[in-house]
Formats: sequence, C-alpha cells, structure tokens
Amino acid sequence: MDDLDLPPPADPPRPQPDGPPGSDAGDLSVLRVRSVPDLLALVPVTLGFEPEESLVAVGVAGRHAGFQVRVDLPGPGAVKDVAQQVTAAVRSQGCTRVAVVVFSRQPTIAERAARVTAATMAAVGVETIDVLRTDGGRYWSLSCPDERCCPPLGTPYDARATALRAQATVAGRVVAPDRASLVRRFAPVAGAARRAAGEAMRRAEDEAVAVLGVRDRGRLRRPSRRLVSTAAPLGAPRVDAAIDLLLSAGDPQAIASAVSDERAATLAVWCSMVPLRDLAWSRMTRASAGDHLALWTATSQRVLPPYEPAVLSLAAFAAWLTGDGASAWCLLDRCSVADPEYSMAALLRDALQRCIGPDVWLPVPRGLALRACGVTS
Repeated sequence: MDDLDLPPPADPPRPQPDGPPGSDAGDLSVLRVRSVPDLLALVPVTLGFEPEESLVAVGVAGRHAGFQVRVDLPGPGAVKDVAQQVTAAVRSQGCTRVAVVVFSRQPTIAERAARVTAATMAAVGVETIDVLRTDGGRYWSLSCPDERCCPPLGTPYDARATALRAQATVAGRVVAPDRASLVRRFAPVAGAARRAAGEAMRRAEDEAVAVLGVRDRGRLRRPSRRLVSTAAPLGAPRVDAAIDLLLSAGDPQAIASAVSDERAATLAVWCSMVPLRDLAWSRMTRASAGDHLALWTATSQRVLPPYEPAVLSLAAFAAWLTGDGASAWCLLDRCSVADPEYSMAALLRDALQRCIGPDVWLPVPRGLALRACGVTS
C-alpha cells in the first residue's frame, strides 16, 4: 500500500459517522497510513471506538480525503441497499479512491457486503484501492488473488501496536472498546450523583423563578413566549458569565473538571430558552469547538429532564464541529429520547445524514444572537 496522508474528514451519514483522524506531529491534523495495519488502526481512531460487525469506507483521494462512513453490517437482503447508501455518501464528498473494510467474524456475509460495495462504487467511477475483511486479529484482502502476500488463513496484525495508533495515543485520542462504551460517555449520572444534580437543578430553577418573578417552577419548565422574551435579556449575562468562567479553566480536561452541578444547572435552566441556547451556540467556532465539547459534554452528564434537549444539542453540535460525528450521534440519540421533535437536533441530524461537513459552518453572528436576546451594545 502506498503512503497516504489523510487530513480531517467531513462527517459521514447515519447509521454511524466517524470523527477526525490524527497527525504525525501529535495534533491529529494528518495521519500517515503506510500499511494495511495502519489503515485498520485508522478506523477506530477516527470513529472513537473499536467497530464490530461494521462496513467502513475510507476516502483516500478526492475533495475530502480522510472522509469515512460506517454502517452496521447488513443482513443478506439489505446488502445492495447498504452498498448504494455508502457509495452515495462517498460520492457526495467527492471521494475518487476509497478503501472498503469490513470488521466482522462472519466471513460469508462480510465478504459479500465488501465485494458488492466495491462493485457499486466501481460502477459510478469510484476506485477501490483495497477491499478488506478483518476479524480484529487477522485481515484478508479480497482484491488480491496472490496467496503469497494474502494467504487464505489471513494475515495476523495488531492495530494497537502500529505507529499510527501510537501517534493518536500521544495526541490524547481515546478509543473506546466498543460503541456502547462511547454511548456511556454521554449518559446521565446515576445514584447519589443524580440526586445531587437534581438538587442543583432545583436551586437553579428557584433562582430563575425569583429573577423572573413567576409563581413556580412549572412556569419555567413550560415557558410562554412572553416569559422567554422577559427571560432572554436577564439570562444572557448569566449564560455568558458561566461559559466565560468554564472556558477560562484552560484545556478541555480542565474545562470538564470545572463543570460543577451548580454551573451545569445554571446553563441547563437558562439555555432551555431558545434565544439563550442560540447565544451559547454563537460562541462556537471550529477553533474553539473542542473546548465547547468538553463543556457541554460535562453539562450533559448532569442535566435532567426537562432541560436535556438544548444541552444535548449544543454538545452534539460541538462534537460535529470537531469532526467527531460518532459522539454527535450518541448525543442525538439521547436527545431523541428526551424530545424526538427538538428542532436544533433535527437540523444537526439532517446535516449528518446528508454528509455536510463542519468546514461549511459559519458561526452565528454574535451581535445577532445578542439582539435576539434583547441585548444591545
């Protein structure tokens, strides 16, 4: 395999998008793929978890080299449909050469899915540089007939021992053992921690009730347009101050540690109102997305009903903006349970499904967000 320098990808569509690859210099901006084991190591690094029973296409040339799309390995009756879905995603990103990889312990269906996907891509002019199946410890090249380099029993490898994986580890890229483990990163706290978060949430509600002069928490949880109009200019400095304080902690790990129950509750309560949510949204840029992801992920772990949708959507957007589509989907899945029709989540879900990458994002103008809150400078 020729050396491939893969820059950060645009996010691919559902069922499972990936995240950005890493770099030789430790900043995860470029990963150099020198071998098949490197390529197989790249996939979990970009996804954020070790894939199982998955079909993955990795773009290696074209407008968005580094683009990846992962789908669950289909059943026999759905192979053609899934192949067309993956091919459409690859073409939408302008990829001209790809590698097709199936992670599976089921050789028959895995090889069929890989071959059909490669043939579907070839039919529309997308070249496949390799078609691979791996069970996690051995790989088989389905495009190489030479048993001297691609033996029938497979080629043993250890993705964790590759230089590429070492670079990602040094750069702080964490790979979860499976998707369920990734989902748990965004799960709400439980037990005593949940009770503490609930108490903080009630205190934040009581403070807002007093500031807004409403009768009870119920009015706050189901605010009228009039109440939102009243709350927005009063909440704007509170939201900005809370975000400023947390972002001043420094790096993402320190920011996450600085998110206390009280701070999370303050953000959750006030940002449940759309103008204030959008004010928080307006602060995100591609350069600052990692810090915001840390902030809103830590807040999402402490947020309780009915305040989940705004927090989860902000966290999901920050994940998408960093190129971490897998995390974005985990957060959106949780948001779908909390409120299936929440508009911001629906917009982001559509962007992921349509393979719209974060490179197209233009931040919400700060002045516009402030004016929407009734704040003029």
